[in-house]
Amino acid sequence: MIYRELGRTGRQVSVVGFGGMRFHKHEEATALATVRRCLEVGINFFETGSYGQGKSEVMLGRALSGHARRDEVVLANKAGVSGLPTGDQVRRDLEASLEREGVDYFDLFSFWGTNTPEILDHVMKGGPLKAIERARDEGLVRAVGLTTHARPEWILQFAAAHHWDAITLKEHMLYSRQQEAIARLHEEGTSVVVMSPLAGGIVARPSAEIAAELERSGMSAAALGLRYLTSNPGVTSVISGMESASEVTENVQAGAVDGPLTEEEQRLVAFILERTRGLGERFCTSCGYCMPCPQDVNIPGIFRLWNLMRGYGDARYSRLEYGKMRKGIHWADFPGKPADMCVECGECEKKCPERLAIIDDLKKAHRDLVAEE
Repeated sequence: MIYRELGRTGRQVSVVGFGGMRFHKHEEATALATVRRCLEVGINFFETGSYGQGKSEVMLGRALSGHARRDEVVLANKAGVSGLPTGDQVRRDLEASLEREGVDYFDLFSFWGTNTPEILDHVMKGGPLKAIERARDEGLVRAVGLTTHARPEWILQFAAAHHWDAITLKEHMLYSRQQEAIARLHEEGTSVVVMSPLAGGIVARPSAEIAAELERSGMSAAALGLRYLTSNPGVTSVISGMESASEVTENVQAGAVDGPLTEEEQRLVAFILERTRGLGERFCTSCGYCMPCPQDVNIPGIFRLWNLMRGYGDARYSRLEYGKMRKGIHWADFPGKPADMCVECGECEKKCPERLAIIDDLKKAHRDLVAEE
Protein backbone atom coordinates (compact mmCIF):
# COMPACT_ATOMS: atom_id res chain seq x y z
CA MET A 1 0.00 0.00 0.00
CA ILE A 2 1.21 3.48 -0.89
CA TYR A 3 0.97 6.14 1.83
CA ARG A 4 0.98 9.93 1.52
CA GLU A 5 1.07 12.71 4.09
CA LEU A 6 -2.20 14.26 5.22
CA GLY A 7 -1.81 18.02 5.16
CA ARG A 8 0.77 19.20 7.65
CA THR A 9 -0.17 16.65 10.31
CA GLY A 10 2.74 14.31 9.73
CA ARG A 11 0.24 11.43 9.52
CA GLN A 12 0.60 9.07 6.59
CA VAL A 13 -2.64 7.86 5.03
CA SER A 14 -3.27 5.01 2.61
CA VAL A 15 -3.76 6.24 -0.92
CA VAL A 16 -6.92 4.12 -1.03
CA GLY A 17 -9.19 5.00 1.88
CA PHE A 18 -12.55 3.86 3.17
CA GLY A 19 -15.64 6.03 2.72
CA GLY A 20 -18.48 5.39 5.14
CA MET A 21 -21.44 7.08 3.46
CA ARG A 22 -23.42 3.85 2.98
CA PHE A 23 -22.01 2.04 5.98
CA HIS A 24 -25.23 2.26 7.99
CA LYS A 25 -27.17 0.41 5.29
CA HIS A 26 -25.29 -2.87 5.75
CA GLU A 27 -25.68 -5.75 8.14
CA GLU A 28 -23.26 -5.25 10.99
CA ALA A 29 -21.46 -8.56 10.33
CA THR A 30 -20.77 -7.52 6.73
CA ALA A 31 -19.65 -4.08 7.83
CA LEU A 32 -17.27 -5.51 10.41
CA ALA A 33 -15.79 -7.94 7.88
CA THR A 34 -15.27 -5.11 5.40
CA VAL A 35 -13.40 -2.95 7.90
CA ARG A 36 -11.34 -5.90 9.08
CA ARG A 37 -10.30 -6.61 5.48
CA CYS A 38 -9.37 -2.93 5.04
CA LEU A 39 -7.00 -3.15 7.98
CA GLU A 40 -5.51 -6.42 6.73
CA VAL A 41 -4.54 -4.92 3.36
CA GLY A 42 -3.10 -1.71 4.81
CA ILE A 43 -5.98 0.76 4.53
CA ASN A 44 -5.67 3.10 7.51
CA PHE A 45 -7.75 6.12 6.39
CA PHE A 46 -11.44 6.01 7.34
CA GLU A 47 -13.86 8.83 6.55
CA THR A 48 -17.49 9.06 7.57
CA GLY A 49 -20.13 11.48 8.85
CA SER A 50 -23.50 11.45 10.55
CA TYR A 51 -25.07 9.25 7.87
CA GLY A 52 -28.11 7.27 8.94
CA GLN A 53 -28.64 9.65 11.89
CA GLY A 54 -25.19 8.74 13.16
CA LYS A 55 -25.42 4.98 12.69
CA SER A 56 -22.44 4.92 10.31
CA GLU A 57 -20.26 6.52 12.99
CA VAL A 58 -21.40 4.06 15.63
CA MET A 59 -20.77 1.06 13.38
CA LEU A 60 -17.36 2.30 12.25
CA GLY A 61 -16.33 2.95 15.82
CA ARG A 62 -17.32 -0.57 16.85
CA ALA A 63 -15.59 -2.12 13.85
CA LEU A 64 -12.32 -0.34 14.50
CA SER A 65 -12.22 -0.65 18.27
CA GLY A 66 -11.78 -4.40 18.19
CA HIS A 67 -9.14 -4.56 15.49
CA ALA A 68 -6.94 -1.45 15.63
CA ARG A 69 -5.40 0.91 18.15
CA ARG A 70 -6.42 4.54 17.82
CA ASP A 71 -2.91 5.55 16.71
CA GLU A 72 -2.98 2.96 13.91
CA VAL A 73 -5.83 4.61 12.03
CA VAL A 74 -6.49 8.08 10.63
CA LEU A 75 -10.09 9.16 11.14
CA ALA A 76 -11.90 11.90 9.23
CA ASN A 77 -15.32 13.29 10.06
CA LYS A 78 -17.30 16.44 9.27
CA ALA A 79 -20.10 18.82 10.19
CA GLY A 80 -22.67 20.06 7.68
CA VAL A 81 -22.57 23.78 6.94
CA SER A 82 -24.88 24.23 3.94
CA GLY A 83 -27.60 25.26 6.38
CA LEU A 84 -25.34 28.04 7.75
CA PRO A 85 -25.07 26.78 11.34
CA THR A 86 -23.59 28.79 14.19
CA GLY A 87 -20.21 27.99 15.66
CA ASP A 88 -21.92 26.51 18.72
CA GLN A 89 -23.97 24.19 16.53
CA VAL A 90 -20.85 22.98 14.72
CA ARG A 91 -19.14 22.39 18.06
CA ARG A 92 -22.10 20.30 19.21
CA ASP A 93 -21.98 18.30 15.97
CA LEU A 94 -18.29 17.62 16.53
CA GLU A 95 -18.83 16.46 20.11
CA ALA A 96 -21.74 14.23 19.08
CA SER A 97 -19.68 12.60 16.32
CA LEU A 98 -16.78 11.97 18.70
CA GLU A 99 -19.14 10.30 21.15
CA ARG A 100 -20.84 8.14 18.53
CA GLU A 101 -17.52 7.00 17.07
CA GLY A 102 -16.11 6.42 20.53
CA VAL A 103 -12.89 8.40 20.09
CA ASP A 104 -11.21 11.40 21.72
CA TYR A 105 -10.22 13.24 18.54
CA PHE A 106 -10.46 13.28 14.75
CA ASP A 107 -7.33 13.49 12.62
CA LEU A 108 -9.28 15.54 10.05
CA PHE A 109 -12.51 17.44 10.59
CA SER A 110 -14.12 19.16 7.61
CA PHE A 111 -16.92 21.58 6.85
CA TRP A 112 -19.34 19.40 4.92
CA GLY A 113 -21.18 20.92 1.96
CA THR A 114 -19.04 24.02 1.41
CA ASN A 115 -20.39 24.25 -2.13
CA THR A 116 -20.66 27.99 -2.83
CA PRO A 117 -18.69 31.15 -2.04
CA GLU A 118 -21.58 32.27 0.19
CA ILE A 119 -21.33 29.13 2.32
CA LEU A 120 -17.56 29.51 2.59
CA ASP A 121 -17.99 33.12 3.69
CA HIS A 122 -20.29 31.97 6.48
CA VAL A 123 -17.85 29.26 7.55
CA MET A 124 -15.06 31.79 7.86
CA LYS A 125 -16.98 34.74 9.30
CA GLY A 126 -20.09 33.27 10.89
CA GLY A 127 -18.48 31.21 13.62
CA PRO A 128 -17.88 27.63 12.35
CA LEU A 129 -14.16 28.09 11.57
CA LYS A 130 -13.43 29.74 14.92
CA ALA A 131 -15.27 26.97 16.74
CA ILE A 132 -13.25 24.21 15.10
CA GLU A 133 -9.98 26.09 15.48
CA ARG A 134 -10.71 26.25 19.21
CA ALA A 135 -11.44 22.53 19.17
CA ARG A 136 -8.11 21.98 17.44
CA ASP A 137 -6.36 23.94 20.18
CA GLU A 138 -8.06 21.64 22.70
CA GLY A 139 -6.84 18.50 20.90
CA LEU A 140 -10.26 17.39 19.64
CA VAL A 141 -9.23 17.93 16.01
CA ARG A 142 -5.79 17.59 14.42
CA ALA A 143 -6.45 19.06 10.97
CA VAL A 144 -9.21 21.20 9.42
CA GLY A 145 -10.57 20.97 5.91
CA LEU A 146 -13.48 21.36 3.51
CA THR A 147 -15.72 18.83 1.80
CA THR A 148 -17.10 20.31 -1.40
CA HIS A 149 -18.90 19.62 -4.65
CA ALA A 150 -18.06 23.10 -5.90
CA ARG A 151 -16.94 24.12 -9.36
CA PRO A 152 -13.17 24.06 -9.95
CA GLU A 153 -12.86 27.85 -10.03
CA TRP A 154 -14.69 28.12 -6.71
CA ILE A 155 -12.47 25.52 -5.09
CA LEU A 156 -9.44 27.58 -6.05
CA GLN A 157 -11.12 30.61 -4.45
CA PHE A 158 -11.73 28.57 -1.29
CA ALA A 159 -8.07 27.55 -1.18
CA ALA A 160 -6.92 31.15 -1.59
CA ALA A 161 -9.14 32.32 1.27
CA HIS A 162 -7.60 30.05 3.92
CA HIS A 163 -4.82 27.49 4.16
CA TRP A 164 -6.86 24.35 4.70
CA ASP A 165 -5.09 21.16 5.66
CA ALA A 166 -7.18 19.17 3.20
CA ILE A 167 -9.94 19.63 0.68
CA THR A 168 -12.21 16.72 -0.18
CA LEU A 169 -13.64 17.05 -3.69
CA LYS A 170 -15.43 14.99 -6.30
CA GLU A 171 -13.48 13.59 -9.26
CA HIS A 172 -13.68 10.42 -11.34
CA MET A 173 -12.49 9.00 -14.63
CA LEU A 174 -15.77 9.49 -16.51
CA TYR A 175 -15.99 13.21 -15.80
CA SER A 176 -12.62 14.62 -14.87
CA ARG A 177 -12.81 18.36 -14.25
CA GLN A 178 -10.65 18.99 -11.16
CA GLN A 179 -7.15 18.25 -12.48
CA GLU A 180 -6.01 21.88 -12.48
CA ALA A 181 -7.40 22.44 -9.00
CA ILE A 182 -5.70 19.29 -7.71
CA ALA A 183 -2.35 20.41 -9.12
CA ARG A 184 -2.69 23.88 -7.60
CA LEU A 185 -3.67 22.54 -4.20
CA HIS A 186 -0.74 20.12 -4.25
CA GLU A 187 1.67 22.96 -5.04
CA GLU A 188 0.31 24.91 -2.08
CA GLY A 189 0.65 22.01 0.36
CA THR A 190 -3.05 21.25 0.71
CA SER A 191 -3.98 17.57 0.71
CA VAL A 192 -6.63 16.45 -1.76
CA VAL A 193 -9.01 13.68 -0.78
CA VAL A 194 -11.21 12.42 -3.62
CA MET A 195 -14.75 11.32 -2.83
CA SER A 196 -17.03 9.41 -5.24
CA PRO A 197 -13.97 8.12 -7.15
CA LEU A 198 -16.10 5.48 -8.86
CA ALA A 199 -19.09 7.79 -9.44
CA GLY A 200 -21.20 5.94 -6.90
CA GLY A 201 -20.15 2.58 -8.34
CA ILE A 202 -20.92 3.42 -11.97
CA VAL A 203 -17.26 3.20 -13.03
CA ALA A 204 -17.16 -0.38 -11.70
CA ARG A 205 -20.04 -1.47 -13.98
CA PRO A 206 -19.08 -0.77 -17.60
CA SER A 207 -20.69 -2.02 -20.79
CA ALA A 208 -19.95 -5.55 -22.04
CA GLU A 209 -17.53 -4.19 -24.67
CA ILE A 210 -15.51 -2.20 -22.15
CA ALA A 211 -15.59 -5.02 -19.61
CA ALA A 212 -14.23 -7.47 -22.20
CA GLU A 213 -11.36 -5.13 -23.09
CA LEU A 214 -10.48 -4.71 -19.41
CA GLU A 215 -10.63 -8.47 -18.85
CA ARG A 216 -8.17 -9.05 -21.69
CA SER A 217 -5.75 -6.78 -19.84
CA GLY A 218 -6.34 -8.44 -16.49
CA MET A 219 -7.68 -5.28 -14.84
CA SER A 220 -11.05 -4.52 -13.32
CA ALA A 221 -12.95 -1.33 -14.07
CA ALA A 222 -12.87 -0.35 -10.38
CA ALA A 223 -9.11 -0.80 -10.09
CA LEU A 224 -8.51 1.23 -13.26
CA GLY A 225 -10.85 3.98 -12.09
CA LEU A 226 -9.01 4.26 -8.80
CA ARG A 227 -5.58 4.07 -10.44
CA TYR A 228 -6.61 6.93 -12.71
CA LEU A 229 -6.78 9.02 -9.54
CA THR A 230 -4.05 7.55 -7.33
CA SER A 231 -1.50 7.87 -10.15
CA ASN A 232 -1.76 11.64 -9.64
CA PRO A 233 0.81 12.67 -6.98
CA GLY A 234 -1.49 15.56 -6.04
CA VAL A 235 -4.11 13.15 -4.72
CA THR A 236 -3.50 12.17 -1.10
CA SER A 237 -6.22 9.52 -0.88
CA VAL A 238 -9.33 8.31 -2.68
CA ILE A 239 -12.14 7.24 -0.36
CA SER A 240 -14.20 4.44 -1.82
CA GLY A 241 -17.44 3.22 -0.29
CA MET A 242 -16.46 -0.45 -0.26
CA GLU A 243 -19.36 -2.67 0.73
CA SER A 244 -17.73 -6.09 1.16
CA ALA A 245 -14.38 -7.73 1.82
CA SER A 246 -14.19 -8.77 -1.84
CA GLU A 247 -14.58 -5.16 -2.98
CA VAL A 248 -11.74 -4.19 -0.65
CA THR A 249 -9.51 -6.84 -2.23
CA GLU A 250 -10.36 -5.54 -5.71
CA ASN A 251 -9.97 -1.85 -4.94
CA VAL A 252 -6.73 -2.15 -3.02
CA GLN A 253 -4.93 -3.06 -6.26
CA ALA A 254 -4.87 0.67 -7.02
CA GLY A 255 -2.88 1.31 -3.86
CA ALA A 256 -0.17 -1.23 -4.60
CA VAL A 257 1.55 0.66 -7.42
CA ASP A 258 3.04 4.14 -7.22
CA GLY A 259 3.83 6.43 -10.14
CA PRO A 260 2.03 7.44 -13.32
CA LEU A 261 -0.32 5.26 -15.34
CA THR A 262 1.41 2.53 -17.29
CA GLU A 263 1.17 2.50 -21.08
CA GLU A 264 -1.48 -0.21 -20.86
CA GLU A 265 -3.49 1.73 -18.28
CA GLN A 266 -3.29 4.85 -20.45
CA ARG A 267 -4.52 2.82 -23.43
CA LEU A 268 -7.46 1.48 -21.45
CA VAL A 269 -8.44 4.93 -20.18
CA ALA A 270 -8.23 6.29 -23.74
CA PHE A 271 -10.33 3.37 -24.99
CA ILE A 272 -13.03 4.06 -22.39
CA LEU A 273 -13.08 7.80 -22.99
CA GLU A 274 -13.35 7.25 -26.73
CA ARG A 275 -16.36 4.99 -26.20
CA THR A 276 -18.06 7.55 -23.98
CA ARG A 277 -17.09 10.75 -25.75
CA GLY A 278 -18.72 10.38 -29.13
CA LEU A 279 -21.20 8.13 -30.85
CA GLY A 280 -21.47 8.28 -34.60
CA GLU A 281 -19.31 10.03 -37.18
CA ARG A 282 -20.00 13.48 -35.76
CA PHE A 283 -20.38 14.16 -32.09
CA CYS A 284 -20.06 16.85 -29.45
CA THR A 285 -16.38 17.37 -28.59
CA SER A 286 -17.18 19.69 -25.64
CA CYS A 287 -15.35 22.52 -27.40
CA GLY A 288 -17.83 25.01 -25.93
CA TYR A 289 -18.16 27.10 -29.10
CA CYS A 290 -21.95 26.79 -28.80
CA MET A 291 -21.86 28.64 -25.51
CA PRO A 292 -23.04 30.84 -23.98
CA CYS A 293 -26.62 29.85 -24.63
CA PRO A 294 -29.08 32.78 -24.27
CA GLN A 295 -31.22 30.51 -22.07
CA ASP A 296 -28.22 29.18 -20.10
CA VAL A 297 -28.80 25.63 -21.36
CA ASN A 298 -25.65 23.62 -20.63
CA ILE A 299 -25.36 22.12 -24.10
CA PRO A 300 -21.91 20.46 -23.75
CA GLY A 301 -22.80 19.13 -20.30
CA ILE A 302 -26.06 17.58 -21.48
CA PHE A 303 -24.35 15.91 -24.41
CA ARG A 304 -21.59 14.63 -22.12
CA LEU A 305 -24.16 13.00 -19.83
CA TRP A 306 -26.02 11.60 -22.82
CA ASN A 307 -22.88 10.08 -24.33
CA LEU A 308 -21.83 8.64 -20.97
CA MET A 309 -25.08 6.80 -20.44
CA ARG A 310 -25.02 5.35 -23.94
CA GLY A 311 -21.32 4.59 -24.17
CA TYR A 312 -20.44 3.32 -20.69
CA GLY A 313 -23.46 1.13 -20.21
CA ASP A 314 -24.94 2.51 -16.99
CA ALA A 315 -27.40 5.40 -17.03
CA ARG A 316 -27.69 6.09 -13.30
CA TYR A 317 -24.92 8.69 -12.99
CA SER A 318 -26.14 10.60 -16.06
CA ARG A 319 -29.76 10.61 -14.91
CA LEU A 320 -28.80 11.57 -11.37
CA GLU A 321 -26.72 14.54 -12.52
CA TYR A 322 -29.32 15.60 -15.09
CA GLY A 323 -31.89 15.54 -12.33
CA LYS A 324 -29.70 17.91 -10.29
CA MET A 325 -29.45 20.20 -13.31
CA ARG A 326 -33.23 20.23 -13.69
CA LYS A 327 -33.71 21.06 -10.01
CA GLY A 328 -31.12 23.83 -10.14
CA ILE A 329 -29.00 22.29 -7.38
CA HIS A 330 -26.00 24.56 -6.97
CA TRP A 331 -23.47 21.76 -6.49
CA ALA A 332 -24.46 19.76 -9.57
CA ASP A 333 -21.58 18.45 -11.66
CA PHE A 334 -23.12 20.18 -14.68
CA PRO A 335 -24.54 23.58 -13.67
CA GLY A 336 -26.90 25.38 -15.99
CA LYS A 337 -30.33 24.72 -17.49
CA PRO A 338 -31.65 21.42 -18.89
CA ALA A 339 -32.55 20.72 -22.50
CA ASP A 340 -36.26 21.44 -22.12
CA MET A 341 -35.42 25.11 -21.54
CA CYS A 342 -34.21 25.40 -25.15
CA VAL A 343 -36.33 27.88 -27.17
CA GLU A 344 -34.86 26.69 -30.50
CA CYS A 345 -33.31 30.02 -31.39
CA GLY A 346 -30.60 28.19 -33.38
CA GLU A 347 -27.68 30.35 -32.21
CA CYS A 348 -25.78 27.25 -31.06
CA GLU A 349 -26.06 25.48 -34.41
CA LYS A 350 -24.59 28.49 -36.21
CA LYS A 351 -21.46 28.26 -34.03
CA CYS A 352 -20.99 24.48 -33.88
CA PRO A 353 -17.81 23.41 -35.78
CA GLU A 354 -19.18 19.85 -36.07
CA ARG A 355 -22.40 21.12 -37.67
CA LEU A 356 -24.48 19.09 -35.24
CA ALA A 357 -28.27 19.17 -35.23
CA ILE A 358 -28.12 20.48 -31.68
CA ILE A 359 -31.79 21.35 -31.30
CA ASP A 360 -32.97 17.87 -32.30
CA ASP A 361 -30.20 16.15 -30.35
CA LEU A 362 -31.09 18.07 -27.20
CA LYS A 363 -34.65 16.74 -27.46
CA LYS A 364 -33.33 13.18 -27.84
CA ALA A 365 -30.93 13.61 -24.95
CA HIS A 366 -33.66 14.99 -22.70
CA ARG A 367 -35.97 12.10 -23.58
CA ASP A 368 -33.29 9.51 -22.70
CA LEU A 369 -32.09 11.28 -19.56
CA VAL A 370 -35.58 11.47 -18.03
CA ALA A 371 -36.77 8.08 -19.35
CA GLU A 372 -37.32 6.54 -15.91
CA GLU A 373 -39.15 9.49 -14.33
